[in-house]
Amino acid sequence: MKAVLFDLDGTLIDSADDIALALKNTLQEIGMIHKMPPEVRTLVGGGVKALLEKVLGKEFREDYVSVFRKHYIANPVVHTKPYEGIVETLTTLRKEGVATAVVTNKLEDLSLRILKELGMLDLFDLVVGGDTYPEKKPSPMPVRKTLERINVSPSEALMVGDTWADIEAGKKAGTKTALASWGYVKVKAEDPDYKLDKPEDILNLAFQVSGV
Repeated sequence: MKAVLFDLDGTLIDSADDIALALKNTLQEIGMIHKMPPEVRTLVGGGVKALLEKVLGKEFREDYVSVFRKHYIANPVVHTKPYEGIVETLTTLRKEGVATAVVTNKLEDLSLRILKELGMLDLFDLVVGGDTYPEKKPSPMPVRKTLERINVSPSEALMVGDTWADIEAGKKAGTKTALASWGYVKVKAEDPDYKLDKPEDILNLAFQVSGV
């Protein structure tokens, strides 16, 4: 295995509480605080628009997306932290010469900022956001483009994520796929090639597949 590609939210970092905070501030601003769900964690995955559509239903308006982003960008790392074992896993992968990249549907600049504030940015060869290319996951485009830029073939790569979009994007791009079971959303469509109970399982999988 020459490269491991990671989703961000729900895979590398637990950002649910900060997303919930931004959602609460958004709903307060638009006068719909009564729509605040008791649990946001299970609604995360698919991007801002998808989250707001789930919460607001028919009352959703496109301009609410920019309101949410304003609040989230103002405070993206209040409670957010990497999952236990993630930093150690990434460090080991890089020591063993395995390329690492982030492929997320979150905005690229925001993703870079969050990773930098968490001290994780240097653990990746590349960070690709939902606005980096014309298409985002579940399209295979960002996965394929990422692999092209780090010069790794799909057959030598693993896509790790916690949503069906991650698994579908990886499969369509030709990579092996692994479900991060510690994340927010369970796979509903495409079944992953592997299921991971904890981040350290990535090491066993990557080195077993590569023969290291």
